[in-house]
Amino acid sequence: MTDLKEAENKSFHNVLRQRWIMWLLLVSLHLITNFHRVSFNVVADLLTAEFNLTGVGLGNLAAAYTYTYLVMQIPGGVLVDRLGPRRISILTGTALAAGSVLLGIAPSAPIAFMGRLLLGFGGSVILINIFKFQASWFRPNEFATLAGLALFLSSLGNLLASTPLSISVGLIGWRGSFLLAGMVTVLVVVICAIIIRDRDEVQNPGLKNGSGHAPNSETVGFMSTSLLKMLPKLFINGRLWILFLINTGIYGGFIVFSGTWGVSYLVHVYGFGLEKASYFIIPAFVGYMIGAPMVGFVSDRMRSRKKPAVVSFTLYCLAWAVLAAWPGLLPLALLYVVSFVIGLGTPGNVLTFSMAREASPPGYTGLVTAMVNMGVFVGMAILQPLFGFVLDLGWEGLVIDGARIYTLEAYRFGFLICLLFGLMALVAALLYRETKARE
Repeated sequence: MTDLKEAENKSFHNVLRQRWIMWLLLVSLHLITNFHRVSFNVVADLLTAEFNLTGVGLGNLAAAYTYTYLVMQIPGGVLVDRLGPRRISILTGTALAAGSVLLGIAPSAPIAFMGRLLLGFGGSVILINIFKFQASWFRPNEFATLAGLALFLSSLGNLLASTPLSISVGLIGWRGSFLLAGMVTVLVVVICAIIIRDRDEVQNPGLKNGSGHAPNSETVGFMSTSLLKMLPKLFINGRLWILFLINTGIYGGFIVFSGTWGVSYLVHVYGFGLEKASYFIIPAFVGYMIGAPMVGFVSDRMRSRKKPAVVSFTLYCLAWAVLAAWPGLLPLALLYVVSFVIGLGTPGNVLTFSMAREASPPGYTGLVTAMVNMGVFVGMAILQPLFGFVLDLGWEGLVIDGARIYTLEAYRFGFLICLLFGLMALVAALLYRETKARE
């Protein structure tokens, strides 16, 4: 019996040492998700010409990704809690690969729309899956830091969707680029299936609290409380709704700038070529990569979620105010700064996931982070087509190579809408009651 326990203990510690590799694999799927989320920035005009799209049509095609993302949040959160990170990683990764391939071969806008829907389904619960894995394999006081680090690493997908994608489009076309992304995703899914293990698949010898790897309550949440009893309690939790509003107001604007309309703005208003325009979006991704781990680390060390979030959102709103109110064209140096600050301020919303976990019972990390995460995609689903609608209102009839060209005034009105959404998030953050990072 002693030998058996020693063998179980050794097996558990071997897997425990691999948890960073498993975590990185899950993060790599989120990297692919981020690539697809912002890839339209580079190919927007190409898709407009290919499928004869209006601004609203392009906005809806971009937002199709968010529709299934949004619909899947609650059922996806339940599935993450039920099925575990390993099976969810295989399911979501397969959908990402299929969606990328379908988009690459799409003969028409409706088929491209279906590809984007599949991409949204695949990406819908990947971040939630990462949070579930973290809650299972890491200490609670590491959660915000790890969440920020996950967003930092996965935001490399945003960078890949800027200049590298524009170079790839020049070499193998936009269709070939999405087909290549699909093949890479298949490889990642195969590795996930081989390596990733759920916590309850591994014999846990019952390490003491304080070691950082105590038996995990995440695996027993649905055993102790009925989901039907818990859902109404979560839906009337005012703190969760405040966090939902924060995410609605913040992330959509970042995607409008870095993922859908930013490159077109620089091409239309400044007269840049596609590759040069993409350089000005890179600071937004760099800012995001710096802000995500920084805000998580600072929050865990300060034992405060509210203060770092308020500072982040204030910077975010200031950047949009400059874009919306600056008379004439922004100087190029200032444009770099504004792009960087939009990215730097956005990941303050990563703290909403720590807040959600602390404002709810253990065992429901997947479900409550999904509820809060819905706000991210409500904001994206509203802002992307709304921004396109505003541009169409200001369109003066100019078409070049099959793509509509919009004026500076039309873009500035769209930036004002992004500012208003950001202010909503800032007010919601100010109303949140601080918990000092306690569950």
